[in-house]
Amino acid sequence: MSNAKEENTFGYQLAINPEDDRTFGPCSCCGNMTRRVWGYVTQDDATIAAYFVEWTPGHEEKAANFDLIIGKWGEDAGRVSRKAVALDFRQLETGPAFRVINAADRPVGTNSLVGEALSREQIIGEPIAQTIFSICDTVFLQDQRIAALREQHS
Repeated sequence: MSNAKEENTFGYQLAINPEDDRTFGPCSCCGNMTRRVWGYVTQDDATIAAYFVEWTPGHEEKAANFDLIIGKWGEDAGRVSRKAVALDFRQLETGPAFRVINAADRPVGTNSLVGEALSREQIIGEPIAQTIFSICDTVFLQDQRIAALREQHS
């Protein structure tokens, strides 16, 4: 697959590399199957994050979980250099909205590739927040597998 590139407010381009997807369930609240897609985000051809987006198509409310593993990747990078980040996504009447949540409350927080699960307090108001929201925006706008999440309420 070719990389989709998204220019962000910092003047550099982020690219997504969609990898795979999985369907599982059914969802305990609605009976629909849940979908998870994942891939990587690169900056200047270096991987800066892995992403996982999970949602249940057909839920009345357009919602999803965006889980990220951010940090250094490659042979010389260990799990200590990577952090887990979790966000709730909602498609509101006013448009799309992300809200940082505690990564320890999501499966990504205990992923074997992660050295630390970041809390909401460790992100909001900190410089890392800009990077995280740029990564989420890139994934949200460029990954065609989640196109249904971009649709506004009618």
